[in-house]
Amino acid sequence: MPYNSTRKIVYKGVDNTIGFEIKNQDRKPINLLGREVWVNLMVVRGNELVFQRRANITDPANGICELTIPAPDLNDLHPGIYQMSASVSNNIDGSITESLYADNNRRATIEIEIADGAYPTFRPSHEATFTSSDGLVWESQPMPGNLAYREASILHTIQVATHGFKGKFWAAVSMEYNQFSNYSPVIFQDGGYLVLFDGTALQDNQGWNFLGTFRWLKIFYQADEDNTGTVDKVLYRS
Repeated sequence: MPYNSTRKIVYKGVDNTIGFEIKNQDRKPINLLGREVWVNLMVVRGNELVFQRRANITDPANGICELTIPAPDLNDLHPGIYQMSASVSNNIDGSITESLYADNNRRATIEIEIADGAYPTFRPSHEATFTSSDGLVWESQPMPGNLAYREASILHTIQVATHGFKGKFWAAVSMEYNQFSNYSPVIFQDGGYLVLFDGTALQDNQGWNFLGTFRWLKIFYQADEDNTGTVDKVLYRS
């Protein structure tokens, strides 16, 4: 049973719906009443299964069905070409299953292109956790930047919440695949390298933007000698 063979494009960041028409060798619609259509998405090399979903039959008499791919199903997939296959079975006991072919040459798969960048992909901010080797300078864990996510946006934000803190913050970035080496200081959009807190605000919550392209970011802070305040939370968003 062939179904339409045109390459499909789906976009990360949104739900995608793909429609299918299932016909017999004479190009006449197959009646899907009492049947189920199952669709598989696979990696091209090795045919590794990414997911299997049941299609929604919208017009049984004319062999029309559709597959909805929720946005979260694509979050962890790299953009590129994948393969899709399908089968139809009797939904009473599933004892009879027939492969669907993409054309009359009995090609069993069609190409699916997963595209990035057409719609924004939203992800939670990274919360920094700090350690110190000397009790003076506190350093966060390496956090992935826009290159690690293959994103085009170069705008980044650091958000700091404190209580009466007196001291300074700064950040550094690296282009290396190795997340622990070759860090360079960040210049914030106000032109400075350091963000200073004077300790006068009982409760403070501030954010700073900067531009850049990098794979990893670390945030640092150091309290002044007369500091009596605390750093409560530090967030980073790429």
